[in-house]
Amino acid sequence: MRVLWVLLLLLYGNAQGADRWSVEAYGGDALNFRNRLEIRQDGGYAQSLSADYRTHAFRSPPYYVLRGARWSDDAAWEVSLIHHKLYLANPPAGVSDLSISHGFNILSLARAFRAGDWTYRFGAGPVVTHAEAAILGTKYDGPYKLSGAALLAGGGRRFYFGRSTFVSLEGMLTAAYASPSLPGPPNGKIKATNTAIHFLVGLGYEF
Repeated sequence: MRVLWVLLLLLYGNAQGADRWSVEAYGGDALNFRNRLEIRQDGGYAQSLSADYRTHAFRSPPYYVLRGARWSDDAAWEVSLIHHKLYLANPPAGVSDLSISHGFNILSLARAFRAGDWTYRFGAGPVVTHAEAAILGTKYDGPYKLSGAALLAGGGRRFYFGRSTFVSLEGMLTAAYASPSLPGPPNGKIKATNTAIHFLVGLGYEF
């Protein structure tokens, strides 16, 4: 969250001559594709599998997206936080629980373009994770860690109420890799690839 504010301040500091700003908040859900997951623990435990993730968007902490943008004409620079969540639905032998649910946080800088009420964006940025797991009887509550990177692309349509307030419906594709640590003893490690389609509905304001 602090990183998001820093990025917004950097945009503000370079905003001389900018036309307008927008801020947006979204809820929604995500459909996760099966991707490769590696789980390791000191002492020789190692598993590699095709991970089946659930998002459980409304389970605490909830799934959400926050975004701020500086618009000039019909193009903008955007910063966003996607609080994505991953719950492993097919844990391998030796793993009773594994989740990256506090979250699989994607911080991004994106270039957005507007065509009428439609907006399209392409971006990239780091992934900050907080992983939890139970491996061979050891429970882990990993730290928040800058542990990967992501790409995103998406688009949506705005429905205005007055001149400044709008509701937006969006779809977005993210592709990310992260390697969260699980401090022990014994120490553990996760290497997770995630590709997901996100379905969003949100409220925004221009000023």
